[in-house]
Amino acid sequence: MSTYHILLFGICRDLLKSSTISIEKEGKVTVEELLQTVRSIHPALEKLPSLRLAAEHRFPEPDFILSESMEIALIPPVSGG
Repeated sequence: MSTYHILLFGICRDLLKSSTISIEKEGKVTVEELLQTVRSIHPALEKLPSLRLAAEHRFPEPDFILSESMEIALIPPVSGG
């Protein structure tokens, strides 16, 4: 069993009232699988349209396999001008 520690920012941090969450998964996990797991465990995030996972300060492809030693962050939708 691997434990993935995920940093939270912006509205994700506000909705979950925490700066980090931890997810346990068995076997290898992809970016897409971990994001789906996060959304299913934390339904408040399901309403956010464009959540992305960053790993090691990059946005990997959905099929990228994560390692529990990586710095992983949940990036909420952002706007700017």
